Amino acid sequence: MRGWTLMPLALLAACGGTPTENVAEDPANAAVQPGPMLGGVDLSTPLQIRPLEGRDWALDLAPGRIQFQQEGAKEMPFYPVSPRLAQGVATYPTQTPDGAPVTITLRPGPCAERAPLAAEVRIGAQVLKGCAHRMHIDDVRREMYNEAMAVPYEAGNNSSAE
Repeated sequence: MRGWTLMPLALLAACGGTPTENVAEDPANAAVQPGPMLGGVDLSTPLQIRPLEGRDWALDLAPGRIQFQQEGAKEMPFYPVSPRLAQGVATYPTQTPDGAPVTITLRPGPCAERAPLAAEVRIGAQVLKGCAHRMHIDDVRREMYNEAMAVPYEAGNNSSAE
């Protein structure tokens, strides 16, 4: 009888598999490879671009998301693209929802407020100069949550309605 009571424990122990001797060789523990680098900044991580002077515009640049905000206007998403690295400069050739060309250019070097990258944002003929700061992932999540909560409920947009 005693053997039967220990049987579930033996079966459970057998399910664990063989642990890898070298933890570094275990695929589950593989280090995440950094994305393209510019001036010591991993461009696959979120960045905030703010103007050199004032606070009348902002641009959040993250993988799969480029969001532009100008004072007094509604936030505008730009088509998300990956950076193109050439000659020590990263460019993001994208566009507005209306199809106007947008080019975001990042250059390494100190900028205002100890930002690691200088930035230039061209939207059509408009040129905005600023600095790119690393953005913490929690800030990205908070902004995306706030954006989702700001969408008004529409009676016809209820997926749980019968």
